Amino acid sequence: MMANRIADLIGRYETRIEKLNGVGLNGRPVESLHEDMKLSMYEFVQFQNMQASAHAQGIISTDEAQTIYIALGGEEYHPDWPEGTSLATKTAITQTMMELIERRIKAQGQR
Repeated sequence: MMANRIADLIGRYETRIEKLNGVGLNGRPVESLHEDMKLSMYEFVQFQNMQASAHAQGIISTDEAQTIYIALGGEEYHPDWPEGTSLATKTAITQTMMELIERRIKAQGQR
């Protein structure tokens, strides 16, 4: 069974954020970064479509796709993410989406 790379990334971000002791690199409170991580309805739909496509192509595992799907709130849109979603989770999911988008752009350039 393949490790869940998304869950592992969330864990690494949790450790990093914990080490900040509540203060971000720019001096802002870490908790204030939640505001910067809000999702538009368009982003939400694109993120869900991206994870589904990546799963269908075998880029991410079923467990990884489920981790993303659940973190985003399933079929229900939440501009602030589902209640209780950690900053580490938001960051890991957003980073994963950026990597999937970059992968898609590279693949389209090779056609």
